[in-house]
Amino acid sequence: MQKLILYLLSFGHAVTDVNQGVLPILLPFFQDKFGLSYFLTSAIVTLSNISSSIIQPLFGYWSDKRQIRWLLPSGCLLAGLGMAAAGYATNYYLLLAAVFISGVGVASYHPEASKSAHFVSGPMQASSMSIFSVGGNIGIGLGPIFANFILNHGGLKSTWMLFVPTAATVILLIKILPWLDRAITTKSHSKKKHNNDNKTQNIKSPLAAISLLILVVAMRSWLQNGLTVYIPMYYMDYLHGDETFASTMLSIFLVSGAIGTLIGGRLADYWGAKKMIIATMILITPLVLIFPYVQGALIVPLLALSGFLLVSTFAPAVVLAQSYMPEHVGMASGLSLGFAIGFGGLGLMLLGSIADAHGVPFVLRLIAVIPAITAGLAFFLPNQQQEVAIKANR
Repeated sequence: MQKLILYLLSFGHAVTDVNQGVLPILLPFFQDKFGLSYFLTSAIVTLSNISSSIIQPLFGYWSDKRQIRWLLPSGCLLAGLGMAAAGYATNYYLLLAAVFISGVGVASYHPEASKSAHFVSGPMQASSMSIFSVGGNIGIGLGPIFANFILNHGGLKSTWMLFVPTAATVILLIKILPWLDRAITTKSHSKKKHNNDNKTQNIKSPLAAISLLILVVAMRSWLQNGLTVYIPMYYMDYLHGDETFASTMLSIFLVSGAIGTLIGGRLADYWGAKKMIIATMILITPLVLIFPYVQGALIVPLLALSGFLLVSTFAPAVVLAQSYMPEHVGMASGLSLGFAIGFGGLGLMLLGSIADAHGVPFVLRLIAVIPAITAGLAFFLPNQQQEVAIKANR
């Protein structure tokens, strides 16, 4: 029963986040259509991050106060509607409005779904959260492939195709809401009793811990967004490749991240979430550093390994946040899944300005320092309290 719920939430996560995955591939076409600079193009992604990520804690706070399972289908619906409308925008401001609406849908889905996944998880919380998280990774990873299909079958006027999987998923989520609510409510009572019996294990300074974790996730998000946006632009604008291969490169990066999410969650349960974050950031630093100097077939394994390492920290970071704030799981989910990721996305505005002044290759070299800084910050994170209990029971 618990696994079935997790897979369902993961599927909704995938369909919702496909709308984020298509955006980087559509960006060059929006750029050409409206004659945008790199700065204004980056502003589209920044607005998407603000609406889809930074406001997530508001939905998380609301989720902690009330049972609002209907946010699952309605969030998925808004995400698909907004991005489907983006291709029909007749000016830059209507494009921003469509992207913003899609982002609000994404923001409303994540905290409620993540909180539900938390309540139905067993003692191996990072592994369970990775099942939920991998849906989003797969959705974002398949987004470029879907975007390429759209562009090859009518161009921007065919973004209506995004609404097809959205409509089917919304119907499914609506039909299972009563069953989902009963299952999660029963499990949440058990979780609350367990938390009350183990209050002495809580983090002593949750505000400091969650603040530092937000900074760590924001830095990781800055790196991931930078690579996601500028890998296609670098390949098309500087290496003069075609958009099909550019979208394939991005999908390799993101789908490898989905695989990393599943494996990373399992490793975090046995090794520790904090250690996972530090190790992956150290390992990815040289990979990002050499990317602008690599061409040909070597790009494929380089991107695959980079995506695997970078995104493998996704589930461990969410579980850390929830362990720091056990009485406010929705808020913790919104902060780690949303605010921190969106705050990191604001760095794209800075990267856009640098790209306008110095070019995309310079940006790719510059962001290579981000994972090294992130590893240093993660060293000061408190350990996840549940790790002690899990290791003691092995």
